[in-house]
Amino acid sequence: MAPEPVGPLPADPRPAPPAARRRAHAAPLPRRRRSSCAPATTFEAALTDLAADGSTGALHGPGGAVHLAGGLVVHAEAPAAATVGHLLTGAGRITVREWEDSLLLGAGRLAEYLVAGGLVGPGELELARLAATLDGAQDALAQHDGELRFDPAAEPAFRLARPLSVLELRGAVGRRRSLLDGCWPSAELDRAPLRATGAAPTRRTAVPHRRRQALLAAADGTRTAPELARLLGRSTYGTLLDVRQLAAAGLLTAHRPAAVPDPPPAAVPQAALPDVLLPPAPRSYDSSDPEVGLLLRLRAALEAL
Repeated sequence: MAPEPVGPLPADPRPAPPAARRRAHAAPLPRRRRSSCAPATTFEAALTDLAADGSTGALHGPGGAVHLAGGLVVHAEAPAAATVGHLLTGAGRITVREWEDSLLLGAGRLAEYLVAGGLVGPGELELARLAATLDGAQDALAQHDGELRFDPAAEPAFRLARPLSVLELRGAVGRRRSLLDGCWPSAELDRAPLRATGAAPTRRTAVPHRRRQALLAAADGTRTAPELARLLGRSTYGTLLDVRQLAAAGLLTAHRPAAVPDPPPAAVPQAALPDVLLPPAPRSYDSSDPEVGLLLRLRAALEAL
């Protein structure tokens, strides 16, 4: 006998629990992105507004500047950040003399001069421009105090071949800061003079041996991380990352000069003692005075008794 067709099961007469009904009809909430979309500093806020207006020029602050072209970032620079010249000469791609000659002969078209002269390739030049831009932006975007000014006529020496949006720039700088804090959650080492401790490492690091030795040898207690980066021809961020890793391993520390003792208090001149405390000095008498002469004879007679 053929089995009877099974129809749809009857619906459960019991009502669904309230929680189940809510889950059935509630739409999933979008995951909130923690990408620091809101500007964190006054410089970031001003740069975001200029980019939204499609501005061209440079926003300057005391600690760095960012160049825009049509609202996109084409370059960034800061006093303590590595430059394209430092990166190219430090990597041994060109000599210091060749770089100085390029500054003179290729004024206004420096990038074209370097590539056309065969001194660097277009790819490595773009990597140097990107590294220098991110180095400069790391300091520039952190500015929260000081006067800001926008110069619409400013022209950078180098421009990124592929400009970045301000949001892309802020995201890249934010990821860099997160990596630094993951190695060592203190910015004390970023600007302080550094010295090697000479101790054995307490943990393994990802810093290659040759790079580690060069960094420890140069950390003599007088140079900061940006100065070490310029000396070694490396990017400031790459040097900071190595510095924090070596500090976490106990190989580097901030150099604190010994406290200078306070000078002894100046000697307070003592006031002269009053005359009444001094022993009386011998007194002189005028023997021509009759009364004085009488008194002197009486004293002599009394002493003779």
